[in-house]
Amino acid sequence: MRKRFYFLLIFFLSCLASAEFNDGKLTKFIEFDLASTTTRGIEQYNTLFSSELGLVSHWWEGITGFQAYEDSFDFTLGAQTWFPFTNWYFETARIALGAGGIYHFQRYKDISSEHDYIFNTTFRYQSKSGTTISFYGGYAGKATKIDALPSSVAWIYDDYPEAGMLIDKIWQNGFEIYFHHTLNDLYRYPLFCTPQYKLGAAINLDSGLRYSGDIALRIADGYAASPYIDSLILKLSARITF
Repeated sequence: MRKRFYFLLIFFLSCLASAEFNDGKLTKFIEFDLASTTTRGIEQYNTLFSSELGLVSHWWEGITGFQAYEDSFDFTLGAQTWFPFTNWYFETARIALGAGGIYHFQRYKDISSEHDYIFNTTFRYQSKSGTTISFYGGYAGKATKIDALPSSVAWIYDDYPEAGMLIDKIWQNGFEIYFHHTLNDLYRYPLFCTPQYKLGAAINLDSGLRYSGDIALRIADGYAASPYIDSLILKLSARITF
């Protein structure tokens, strides 16, 4: 047992000594978004205003955001940590495995309040050429309070699996293309079988500014026999990293 302990201790210390990401560097960003939604969904034909603050280090990541539109607002708080033994730097890429969680609150005026929570694990591959591929999955839950129902039966509880993937490519000139296939978005957490497909492009400037635009398509009953478009969201964003 003692030999195993010494082996793990030496292995852990060698990982810390050789890993480039253990330099204590912390990157911060602030993003502002303007979006418009069409078709169905509770945001139908609304203009959405949102803002996010993010913190990114080699060991953990965190984000908090706020979204508002007519008669409704959302708040989201999320965090991700990378396991010490599963963060490896190779000559041309980094591979990481981590775990995290998300809490989301929505208040829809005179109708309902919603609390969402997610616990998941993430596998991430990052190449030095600018390609990032992430897969994640876990457990999600929802607690919804309906104002019109009596207090004795006002809360409705659901739980469902969480899964998603992300592919992102940034070229040396700063041009970026990204694709997401997820069950949830930063401010929207529908029940299972309502996947979202997002495709976007961005330009990253040397000054730390990033301008992006994307289109997100949410499909209700997406894994059933009769899927249909629940909402279509067009978004423009500006981010400053410092």
